[in-house]
Amino acid sequence: MSVTRVILPKLGLTMDEGRLIAWHKKEGDRVEKGELLFEVETDKANLEIEASVSGVVRRILLPQNTTAPVATVIALISDTADEPLPALAGAGPVAEVRPTIAASTTPAMPAVASDGERVRSSPAARKRAQELGVDINALRGTGPGGRIGLEDVEAAASSRSDAPSSAASGETRTPLTRMRRAVGDAMTRSVREAPQFSISRDVDMTAANARRRAAGVSYTDVIVAAAAKALIAHPRLRSRFDGDALIESDRADIGIAVALDAGLIVPVVREADRKGLGVLRDEREALEEAARSGRLRADAFGGATLTVSNLGTFGVDRFTAIVNPPEASILAVGRVADRVIAANGAPAVRPVVSLTLSVDHRIADGADAARFLADVAAELER
Repeated sequence: MSVTRVILPKLGLTMDEGRLIAWHKKEGDRVEKGELLFEVETDKANLEIEASVSGVVRRILLPQNTTAPVATVIALISDTADEPLPALAGAGPVAEVRPTIAASTTPAMPAVASDGERVRSSPAARKRAQELGVDINALRGTGPGGRIGLEDVEAAASSRSDAPSSAASGETRTPLTRMRRAVGDAMTRSVREAPQFSISRDVDMTAANARRRAAGVSYTDVIVAAAAKALIAHPRLRSRFDGDALIESDRADIGIAVALDAGLIVPVVREADRKGLGVLRDEREALEEAARSGRLRADAFGGATLTVSNLGTFGVDRFTAIVNPPEASILAVGRVADRVIAANGAPAVRPVVSLTLSVDHRIADGADAARFLADVAAELER
């Protein structure tokens, strides 16, 4: 017999806390390994978390709509319904649990009110308050039990700004969402740390359009399929930069950039080179629907070899995208539009798309990128 402590998982390099938004089991319920157990909100999306073991849910320590640091024990699962539980089970709600907070160069000290009583606030909120110069002792939290969260700190910082001046100029100050801030941090880090270059190529989509219509799929699906197949012959484009070495992957996992009102997220189609167009379409549509409804699974993120970003549906002819670290490259797709091109020595009207590949120059050179893009074009035009 054994008891498993369920923890709030760390679902990204920048994640230091999460909000549990739903339990799919209650105390006393049986849960099987791989069965949906709870949902957690991160700076990227709402993610569904599966049970890592089978057993009986004996205690739920983190209520719904409550925020806690990563690695906090949030539930206990035992093999049977009557075996003894560890002392943690009697600790009450997780707000009573004191998890260790990771040290930093500027540690966020627990806030203490003027009467000596500790202010209930998240580690991320205390750190953000220090960054913005907000007195956390003066805030009233909107979380459970008056707990102060990131939103409370940022709202206080916003209200402290020069309101009369903003009103006079017709401006409105809106704090960044967690997702928008995460996108900004990732893209800033990409531009700062990774020297990037881009190359473009126009591709005749006549053959690809015929395949697309026959399979009942989108242009995105045929481009994802072509990029995945081309990646197999280009190990550098399947690599990531790691200090003084390149780490090569043997998989062609393709990220799909999905635009949301709150920001941009990139769920991943695994082993896209091994799947037919119909399967790729079904998986892509399921990922996009889950992303927009906020119900992506935790394993839908991370590990992509290359990202495809298609703005053609918005009428964009061509654009240059920023590499999504730690990937080596990103493929920007414009709209497929009729253009006059030379075909067999004569002018012809054909559906053409502009593909722009941005590459981390630490990983690959122009010739590597050109050969890869040529293979993508050949796959689409064959």
